[in-house]
Amino acid sequence: MSAVCPGCAAAEHALPVPEALAQRGAGAPDPAQAAHLAPPPAPQPQPLPASAAAAVLVVLAALWLLLGVLTLLRPHPDLERYDGAYRAGYLLGGLVGPAVLTVAALAVRAFSRRRAGRREDERLRVLHGHWRHLTARWGSGWWCRRCRTAFFPAGALHPQAPPSPAIAAPHYPAWVLAAPAPAPGSSASGSGAPVAPASGPAPGTAGGGAAGGGAAS
Repeated sequence: MSAVCPGCAAAEHALPVPEALAQRGAGAPDPAQAAHLAPPPAPQPQPLPASAAAAVLVVLAALWLLLGVLTLLRPHPDLERYDGAYRAGYLLGGLVGPAVLTVAALAVRAFSRRRAGRREDERLRVLHGHWRHLTARWGSGWWCRRCRTAFFPAGALHPQAPPSPAIAAPHYPAWVLAAPAPAPGSSASGSGAPVAPASGPAPGTAGGGAAGGGAAS
């Protein structure tokens, strides 16, 4: 497949953007241009948030344990006249409560992480779908080695998309992120005139003349 550059009206110098980024030598994007032409970054997972409830339980367990240790260190009454169960309860009672709170904190933390993990998986699923859509748009662009500008052929962004003008590398991400569909009833889709992105900077050209030539054609 070949595409005609809207700047120089030639096809022999045009190649898809992914191939252009792998090119070296004359006409290949320089490092600054390559940075703008790079594919959209894949979404990355975020760290799961800590459970506030589990943290509160851990703090309470720590305070309870400290209180129990202080109780053991204080002089205690003569326990010999009490049975073994009472003595064990008096000496170890301050450790049972912290242990129970610690187990509860671990259970709450595990439940919270599972719930947060499900939300994160759903978030990544939605973002990956959007990312794949953007990557398809990104890969449909072309690079002209003579004009050193990018462009989208007719139908590249969506089936009814008109051809774009020549696009300077810094403006290429705006076309990938905000490539519009033709407005219903608009004469632009019938005339083939390019439509600028709905948001982001207007499409630029090298030397300022390529866009005008693309629009005029």
